Amino acid sequence: MKYKCLITDHDDTLLDSTVEIHYPCMLDCLEQLRPGTPLSFDEFAYYNFDLGFHAYATDILKLTPEEKVKQSAIWHEWVDTHHAAFFPHAVEVLTRFQDAGGIVVVSSHNEAKHIIKDFEHVGCPLPDAIYGWDLDVEKRKPSPYTIEQIEQHFGIARDEMIMLDDMKIGYNMCKNAGVDFIFADWARKPQKLRDEMRVLAPHTAESFWEVEKILFED
Repeated sequence: MKYKCLITDHDDTLLDSTVEIHYPCMLDCLEQLRPGTPLSFDEFAYYNFDLGFHAYATDILKLTPEEKVKQSAIWHEWVDTHHAAFFPHAVEVLTRFQDAGGIVVVSSHNEAKHIIKDFEHVGCPLPDAIYGWDLDVEKRKPSPYTIEQIEQHFGIARDEMIMLDDMKIGYNMCKNAGVDFIFADWARKPQKLRDEMRVLAPHTAESFWEVEKILFED
């Protein structure tokens, strides 16, 4: 295999979670915390694409500490009671990569316990490591912390890693750290975001079968 480590995002890369969970959850939050505030799916996608959720909640919505606690409680209720579907062939490709000796690492703005629950729900082998929302803010993606930890704990060089992500925040982490990158172009998002990522990303995949070809090319 060309790569020894696949770093993958979770939401909208492995699972169709913004459509099925995160956007309706955000509408629920706004109804409770900012009644009457409109938010289209495309607006929500843009905010997350350019800023990440922490910056969106802090800088755009300007949630108070008390409101952030409430928002977190609403979000936990949604993810505790809903399962988003994995995209077609995701489980097969992850399983084949690990069976071939590859290391799978999840770098996400979701929490590790929810990521584990999603993997277990479909019987997918668990990731070898997870670096998620549980980390301190300064260690979360796009910080290079995940990549540094992979180097230290697995002894894998950066040119032996590749990341799969649907968002610019993952691309920025890889660009700054010198790690190869695949844009996962299958989740619903505005065409402008797709076009921007296709220009930026070294690789674009429209399905997990295309990811498999990249992972296993000589």
